[in-house]
Amino acid sequence: MYSTVVSASISGIESRRVIVEADVSEGLPTFALVGFLASETREAAERVRTALRNSGVRLSPQHVTVNLAPAAFHKEGAHFDLAIAVALMGGYGFFPQRALDSVMLLGELSLDGSIGSVRGVLEIVSHAKEYGCGTVIVPDDNLAEGSVIRDVTVLGAGNLNQVIHFLAERSNERCYPMKESSYEPPLIEPMPLRSMKAVISKTMKGQDSGFGADFSQIRGQLLMRRAAEIAVSGFHNLLMIGPPGAGKSMTAKCIRSILPKTSMEEALEITKIHSVAGTLPDGTGLMTARPFRAPHHTVTPAALCGGGKAPEPGEISLAHRGILYLDELPEFNRTTLEMLRGPLEDGCIRIARITGTYTFPSEFMLVASMNPCRCGYFPDRSRCTCTNAQIRAYLSRISMPLLDRIDMCVEARRVNYEELTSVSCGESSAEIRKRVTAARAVQDERYRGTKYRFNADLDSEAVRKYCALDDECRKMMSMVYENMHLTARSYTRILKTARTIADLDNAPAIRPEHLTEAVSYRAVDRKYWESAMRPA
Repeated sequence: MYSTVVSASISGIESRRVIVEADVSEGLPTFALVGFLASETREAAERVRTALRNSGVRLSPQHVTVNLAPAAFHKEGAHFDLAIAVALMGGYGFFPQRALDSVMLLGELSLDGSIGSVRGVLEIVSHAKEYGCGTVIVPDDNLAEGSVIRDVTVLGAGNLNQVIHFLAERSNERCYPMKESSYEPPLIEPMPLRSMKAVISKTMKGQDSGFGADFSQIRGQLLMRRAAEIAVSGFHNLLMIGPPGAGKSMTAKCIRSILPKTSMEEALEITKIHSVAGTLPDGTGLMTARPFRAPHHTVTPAALCGGGKAPEPGEISLAHRGILYLDELPEFNRTTLEMLRGPLEDGCIRIARITGTYTFPSEFMLVASMNPCRCGYFPDRSRCTCTNAQIRAYLSRISMPLLDRIDMCVEARRVNYEELTSVSCGESSAEIRKRVTAARAVQDERYRGTKYRFNADLDSEAVRKYCALDDECRKMMSMVYENMHLTARSYTRILKTARTIADLDNAPAIRPEHLTEAVSYRAVDRKYWESAMRPA
């Protein structure tokens, strides 16, 4: 007999439908599993047969062929196990084909018949309707994740017997080849809509707390706090440079506490990426907090940008819609850092392999911190012990093309004793976040119906439209452009930063004071790099 079941595969971070076909006929007893399969997928033959036997299913020796179609793309992973087992039973006549129609199956089988969690469930379930499936059976551990999609029925199963029992009831026929003692309770019912709303609402409410670090804990550093507020409001890249112990790392950790809330669309994007990467926290249905990724400086290019034989998302994709924090920026391998140039500009990264080209989203806010030299005290020559050559070598690890893609650079000054011991606290993250949210609301209204979300997203054409300058501002920027030797990229980034500062002021147009402040955040990098590169 011939039987088919719908499953799906993950290619990069995108779902692709896979039809699992099983043909059982008379002939020499064999079990052939075909369809351009990776080794772990090909091993499903042994897992499935053993899981069926230990679940009480006895299969007579037959000529069995199982095909995962289409064979044009490579299939990897063990999440086809459940679909293969059910298609095989359909081929043996356990179920009529009508019981398997419009059902999608996902899950890895253990030898005892239990069903293990798999990656990419949210992405796959979101395409179930396109695949003609109104019901999706997933592992119990992935039920909360899959149930985020409301236009399909998502059921969770803990073992193979539950799936068999459910399909038998669906077909209104008794599974006579099975032992009575092997029956399990019916498949777990999907969570009621009211319960899922409560879970999501509770998660959304919880994104305001639990960050740990708060801006009220930072003493002094008013300029750095202001720069962080502007950067988050417009989602601008930020570099903090200064001596050790000035509060750069602490500020970076506080930034996550003032990030704007995610929309449902953004939460789905974030959750899908982390689901595919296998970094989704256990029991999480929807990630509503923006990610904060802080890889160590020993990170490899593949770990940072994604890759591998079967390409997976890297840190820049896991930081999508959130923050990528790089502490001690010059300590990172220069080749690794240079790989950031494309994603910072394009908002995505494309990885080519012989099996195809994979595109991973990477619209993140880069926050970086660094010392101005190896000892950390340049340009204070009374404390700096580095030679000019050492300073040049240290700062040259950050190339000018990469520095040009960072919207704002702020200096972290040494905190004096009075600021450090002051009993008065600065503004809390909650207070700053109110202003950030207000600026974000202005951008929401301005960019409604467009492809833009934040001021930092604007391309050159949009900058001309939304960051228009009057005669006074144009004259001012003309002098700045020539005197600071700006590039076209750095010029547009100054305008985008000024647009954000104007939004924080609730000003409809960019004024000279907004430009002046935006320009000041481009002067700090030149203070260090130009003085270091100047001949002794």
